[in-house]
Amino acid sequence: METGPNIILITTDQQRFDSIGINGSSFMNTPNLDRLGRQGARFTRAYCPNPVCTPSRVSMMTGNHISRHGAYNIGTYAEDDSKFLSHLLRENGYNTYHIGKAHWNAWGEENEETKDVGPAGEPFKDFMGFDQAELSIGHGLTGGIKGHYGFWLKEKGGRSEPFGYQALFEDDPMETGDWDIPSSLHSGAWVVERAEQVIRTADRKKPFFLNLGFQDPHHPHVLPSDFTNRVDESAIPLPDFNPTGSEVLCESAYHLQQGTMNHSRFVGRFKVAGNGDDANWHTYFQDEEKARKTRAYYYSMIQLLDEQIGQLLQCLEDTGLMNDTLIIFTSDHGEMLGDHGIGQKGPLVYEGVARIPLMIQYPNGIAPCVIDDCVSLVDLLPTLADFLNIQDTGRRDGISLKDRIQEGAKLPRSGVRMEYKEEPDRIRFKSWVTKEWKLAVYSGESFGELYDLKHDPGETCNLFDQPLYEQIQLKLYRELLEDMERSEPISRRPSRV
Repeated sequence: METGPNIILITTDQQRFDSIGINGSSFMNTPNLDRLGRQGARFTRAYCPNPVCTPSRVSMMTGNHISRHGAYNIGTYAEDDSKFLSHLLRENGYNTYHIGKAHWNAWGEENEETKDVGPAGEPFKDFMGFDQAELSIGHGLTGGIKGHYGFWLKEKGGRSEPFGYQALFEDDPMETGDWDIPSSLHSGAWVVERAEQVIRTADRKKPFFLNLGFQDPHHPHVLPSDFTNRVDESAIPLPDFNPTGSEVLCESAYHLQQGTMNHSRFVGRFKVAGNGDDANWHTYFQDEEKARKTRAYYYSMIQLLDEQIGQLLQCLEDTGLMNDTLIIFTSDHGEMLGDHGIGQKGPLVYEGVARIPLMIQYPNGIAPCVIDDCVSLVDLLPTLADFLNIQDTGRRDGISLKDRIQEGAKLPRSGVRMEYKEEPDRIRFKSWVTKEWKLAVYSGESFGELYDLKHDPGETCNLFDQPLYEQIQLKLYRELLEDMERSEPISRRPSRV
């Protein structure tokens, strides 16, 4: 094809790096995701720019961190979507489609993302740079059957009320259990069906950008009762957590572990982002049955996702579009899943929540390779613009990975940045991650975090402010500041005065 390749960006929700077989987890059965990893560029050190949904997703769409785009937490807005990847691609000749979870805007009030679907279930038009958008809102059980997915479910399944749910445990913040919804009516099945419709009917004279937002494996950890391709819970390692060990958490992480964060000085107007209501994770993950079961259901949700991705890949093969399509698979952030005795996400820098899967396949432009440099979701927009020879005039925090992928060139950056802000006057941090070190600086606080990732990959020994590591800490501070300065906005200066 003479035009640029089709683009499919697949974003899951709350998926850990270790949830894919090719990423080193022998207990996982993910042949389709493994195939993406084998046939394209697989990144072993990809990080989210923020460990919560909306900020990370807006960063992915803009190539900028929260200190630039302003959508600092869930419940906020992407105030200026003109900088979105969707606008950039549409302006350069692409038909643009979104299907699934977006969460670029607040879900707690009516807006262009949460407004009612029309009586015929028609897609939203001209939605944040997308020609058409079909949305899902929330997750699982009762919260995840709204928007266009909810309309489809009512039409196809003949019901709009919640499906039954068999909980494995009482008062479970993970809501682990079996769901009476059939796999054919699962939200992922809807995403794939609608995506296939776009692929099969796409205008072959113009390339398309298809942005797919899968809702899993975000909690609740529920599986369709008819889904049998489940992970063997006995094969899954228990969380990286020793309740009697010597690990000392920083103050904010300790509150999350103990379920006291929402009663601490760190919380703002709302309960802390991304974590269960006062869940005592320390107690929860000491219960081996709960730990094994909820982890097994979480990882099994990804095996269901893998089957759904397989259907999508088959559609590309059947339509002859595979070689002319650049596919990106990633997630907005990870899930603690019991590491350090903490569940879900929030103001944390640990690998479980920060490190994510990232694979890029493009048969006509990317040879199989494995990249162990630290990269970020903010790099996706500049990378795509580079692959497509698009002159992007916007100033982005991210960098292009194209030369690293195709030529093995050295990246012009030694690490990646993460940022978090619960509220402007509450807990907030900036973190810098390199191949060997991770630094977290908390504004207005005397505590911080420093981990030697080479010798302490489990991040159990916090070296922050220890005299022996003073020079390393200063070096990481400088690199963090340089990265922030590199992307600061600057105006035109045509004269001295």
